[in-house]
Amino acid sequence: MNAFRYGLISALQAIVVFVAIACCASTVRADEAPSFSERVDLEPLGTIAVYGEGRLKSLGSHANSMMQFVTGPRKIAGQDSLFTYIDLMLRPEAYVDADLVYVKNRSVREAIARELERLAAADPTLAPDMAERMNAFRATGLTSPRFLHNAALEPLFSKLEADVIRTARPVSEIRSALAVAEPGFLLGKLMIVPPASKSTDDQWHSVGELMLVPGATTPPAALTRLVPSNGGMDPTAGIPGIDSALQGQIADAWRAFVNAWLAQDADGVRTASASLATLLPKVAEGSDLYPEQSRLAWESWYFHMDQLTSIWLVYMLSVVFLLLGLIYRWTWARRLGVGVFVVAFGLQTFALLLRWYISDRWPNSNMFEAVTTAAWFGGCAAMAIELFVRRTPMKSLFFLGSAAASMVALMTAHFLPVYLNPNISNMMPVLHDVWLYIHTNVIIFSYVLIFMAAVSAFCYLAWRMVGGTAAYARVGGAGMLVLEPGSKRARAGEAPSIGEVLDGVTMVLMELSFVLLWAGIVMGAIWADHSWGRPWGWDPKEVFALNTFVVFALLVHVRLKVVDKGLWTAILALGGAAVMLFNWIVINFVITGLHSYA
Repeated sequence: MNAFRYGLISALQAIVVFVAIACCASTVRADEAPSFSERVDLEPLGTIAVYGEGRLKSLGSHANSMMQFVTGPRKIAGQDSLFTYIDLMLRPEAYVDADLVYVKNRSVREAIARELERLAAADPTLAPDMAERMNAFRATGLTSPRFLHNAALEPLFSKLEADVIRTARPVSEIRSALAVAEPGFLLGKLMIVPPASKSTDDQWHSVGELMLVPGATTPPAALTRLVPSNGGMDPTAGIPGIDSALQGQIADAWRAFVNAWLAQDADGVRTASASLATLLPKVAEGSDLYPEQSRLAWESWYFHMDQLTSIWLVYMLSVVFLLLGLIYRWTWARRLGVGVFVVAFGLQTFALLLRWYISDRWPNSNMFEAVTTAAWFGGCAAMAIELFVRRTPMKSLFFLGSAAASMVALMTAHFLPVYLNPNISNMMPVLHDVWLYIHTNVIIFSYVLIFMAAVSAFCYLAWRMVGGTAAYARVGGAGMLVLEPGSKRARAGEAPSIGEVLDGVTMVLMELSFVLLWAGIVMGAIWADHSWGRPWGWDPKEVFALNTFVVFALLVHVRLKVVDKGLWTAILALGGAAVMLFNWIVINFVITGLHSYA
């Protein structure tokens, strides 16, 4: 047991050191003068609605979505996505040689770096520090648009595009990023002016359509290069149907915003932003077309806070205390761990409800939402089960499994936004069905219980590896829940060992996930028959969901026959979790199927 304790204590110390380093790395020297990006207050822009991707969203949400096409998961110079969007649109010259465009595919990244190094060796004027910049490119994935626009790279791009399976898509993403980064494109997507008809069926307008409308101020020279092509129409004519005086006021506010931005006048930007936020809703006055500004402000804040995925740090703290309570039987550590878990779960609940409020639908229609909502379901399950086991030796262990699951889920969402896209979009038509809220929720609920079972199974195997006996819960699974309050028996008259308790926890979670997974598969067949005209089609995701169920069915029967029940239960629980994760990771991101949207 000492080796078990020392190993886990070392892991906990490593976690604490990691958190301390992360906190220190985020501090800013007090003697540094704040930059424009730090001084400017973009909060007033948060209440401005933008039409994009089929929905009305906040300007901050729109910027986050658009910049992800260009910079991927990276932030340029630590700037907020909204700042980068506006700055790139109004001051493109500042980004000509900046490492701005993100290349996700590592093999394509390496091919580009080698070619650019070869070109720089032949022509040193291309970039004297090319070797250093390419090393940074290999590490971060960010490089300069100037390099990617180099005509000498076209033969390489053509060669990569010929490989349809492996490298054609990454090259297409590079070309898309370069197109999105163009100032004219960014302005054209800034559709913040409601239609004159005030109808939800009509298109919103880009602010570029009225930025040259006559008003009290003269358009700055910087706007002339952004004048959109209107099929030969007079750019000073504005938008038909909208009051000309109101158009002039909006145009003046926009021009004041541009002038203040170019002058890096933070106060001027805030004043102009507030004017725009006040004037734009007046175009749709008298209708319910314009979203509630409170909802827009919350959406902007939600994306500014990285979708609140940093809650994983609170869950990690909970895991630390709960493990200390498990290893040393410290009551104070267990209680503190439970308290921190409750705080973390409360924050996660707030994040989920906020996303529901913003999107006006239950959040489970893409991978980000499926993973984070599944983790929240795990917290709900832990809360409910702990009410039954609070006076048994299993108390707090379900909190441990849920905290670990939520920590991993939110860490994944936080550090891998390219794979778990956090942007809110409309649901695919096939998802507009009541079965979405039944089948999908039941399936992801079973998945998080499978992961929680894997946590207790892993702890059991660690206990066995450091000398634990071949123990298992004599009253297994859901039967553990009906022990008399205050009872400490897993064997008659004896207090149970850690191994017996962990095995009991694994069995409870396994049995619950087994039932839910079977119900989810059956409900999925009903939904498939309703949506696609057949209940089963051997789609990859269907097959591996069934494989996961088969593993747990095997676990039930193996446990009845083998002598070392605890060991084989733990091994098969981890195997089932591995199949489930393969289904969620490889099937979703590598193998295309009918379930590729989730």
